[in-house]
Amino acid sequence: MRILAVDDDPSILELLNSVLAAFGYKDVVTARSGSDALEILSNPSEVFDCLLLDVQMPNMNGITLCEEARKIPGYMYTPIIMVTAMVQKQYIDEAFEAGATDYVTKPFEFSDLKQRLSDAYRMAAERRAAIEVLEADEDDWPESEVYPDVRLTEPQYFGDLPGCIGLAEFENYVIQLSTMHAAAAKILAVKVIDVEQIYKSSSTSEFRESMASAGAALLRATKQGRKVATYWGNGVFLFVFDNEDGVSAERLLTQGPEITDGVLLGSTLIFHVGEEVALEATTKMEALFLIDKAVELADLQRSQAAKFG
Repeated sequence: MRILAVDDDPSILELLNSVLAAFGYKDVVTARSGSDALEILSNPSEVFDCLLLDVQMPNMNGITLCEEARKIPGYMYTPIIMVTAMVQKQYIDEAFEAGATDYVTKPFEFSDLKQRLSDAYRMAAERRAAIEVLEADEDDWPESEVYPDVRLTEPQYFGDLPGCIGLAEFENYVIQLSTMHAAAAKILAVKVIDVEQIYKSSSTSEFRESMASAGAALLRATKQGRKVATYWGNGVFLFVFDNEDGVSAERLLTQGPEITDGVLLGSTLIFHVGEEVALEATTKMEALFLIDKAVELADLQRSQAAKFG
């Protein structure tokens, strides 16, 4: 794996070089500024599999660099890991919104960084392969047929929806928030009703378009305050809201013109909204459990509605 490490501190770059070499990553290029990094990335003969970026750098910080790197052809799905001493929530929020894959704080555990590098690279490869399948020429497939290797329960990446990130990035974001800034935010799941029937009666592109439309409407309906969202799979969207913004589950379906009483206007999509779950954890496993809990609450809401409806 070829890695570009960017930090204005030469001692940090030297440490990263040593650590990465110990992990078996010997093809490492370094840069001491955002402008130098962009020049390297813009060279088509220089192709990197992963970027490690410091946040606090002069002239161009790592978050801006991350955002600019995502615009360069070939780097849309490349893992970008922020390696920084900045622990404030503002930087975590801005990094993931700019397209960061993960966020590691200094001083870091060597074994933890090694695992995150491995996870990020595998995730990027899987996503790239999935997108290639979705973008394949559908003329070769019957309109009513769903691609056999695209499952209802699988997450999907809607990178063109502002505020919507991949599930792996979302999990990393939740881990950072819930363990470093406990109770500063909450997570909420919203489920599309009868998603199984929608899936069975749609082609892959039609199903993806339906879920993208649902996600876009939900994002517009929750436009107040800061939020980060993802598509979990099985018709479920997950949202993280800052507590200070005052957005609540009860207000979700009445904040935007696109959604009224849970019905997406112009379609037959209907939503069930789960209960809010406070993002407060002490370990990675506890943080991931909060995601599962939010999804279960949305499913429970659906079951109760079916029972009493």
